[in-house]
Amino acid sequence: MDFKEQIIQEYLTQGGGFRKLAEKYGISRTTICKWVMIHQGIHNLPLTEKQQKHSVYSMTNKRKKLNTEEQQSAEVLQQKIAALEKQLEWEKLRTEALNTMIDIAEKDLNISIRKKGGAQQ
Repeated sequence: MDFKEQIIQEYLTQGGGFRKLAEKYGISRTTICKWVMIHQGIHNLPLTEKQQKHSVYSMTNKRKKLNTEEQQSAEVLQQKIAALEKQLEWEKLRTEALNTMIDIAEKDLNISIRKKGGAQQ
């Protein structure tokens, strides 16, 4: 425990990085980072300037990346929607044209083309 506390205090007081401490003591930098974060959480200590800068930097980069990815996916979806709307409009026109042709054929030829409801099979 004393060794762990020593590393944590060295990080908090001297302001060195996790990598330097990892090289110096032969411990993984992620382990040291976790120790420091847990220590800060237990003792209600604020983040160091370096931690604040890193966390804010990574958050803004992630937001920017997500925003551009979201914009691209939104544009792709908008294009798909526009294409589907065009297809729907075309199919509506086609259906209307076919119905009109059937109506004209039934009227001119005096025959029933459309299937009647409830017809026997």
